[in-house]
Amino acid sequence: MTRGYAQFVEIHVPPPAAWTAFTEEPWLRRWYCADATVEPHRGGAFRVRLRDGRVRDATIDVWEPNRRLRLIYFPEADYVAAGDPGDAGPVVEDVLFDTKPGSHSTVVRVMGAGVPDDRAWDGYYKRVRLGWAYLLHELKRSLEADVAPDGQPKVAAARPASR
Repeated sequence: MTRGYAQFVEIHVPPPAAWTAFTEEPWLRRWYCADATVEPHRGGAFRVRLRDGRVRDATIDVWEPNRRLRLIYFPEADYVAAGDPGDAGPVVEDVLFDTKPGSHSTVVRVMGAGVPDDRAWDGYYKRVRLGWAYLLHELKRSLEADVAPDGQPKVAAARPASR
């Protein structure tokens, strides 16, 4: 058996701005990770090195700009707190970008599935579930600070520079 998780946040920017922040390396480094590599197409790679040094490697299964991104991860054993992870299958994360009706806001949803329902995976499960709750609010804070509700930068230097 496996278990899943879901987190969401409403951000006062249109979907293209939220999509850009989720799929372009300079923006990813701003709110999510220390380093990122994105090959922007179906079958491409989505790799982030988190600030604590761990790496998340995924294959892009669905690439629908401004609407949907689906990532397939094959978790490394170092994500597992204790015990043998065994023959766990992939963990899948769907990221959806929906316009809130009657506004310029975007609801970003991260829905994960495939985490083994085994005590050895409890640490991994807790990290991704709570991590996304925190990170989506970092995404919101970052975007709303620099992007106007119409999607335009609030200042000319709003786009983050590559590190």
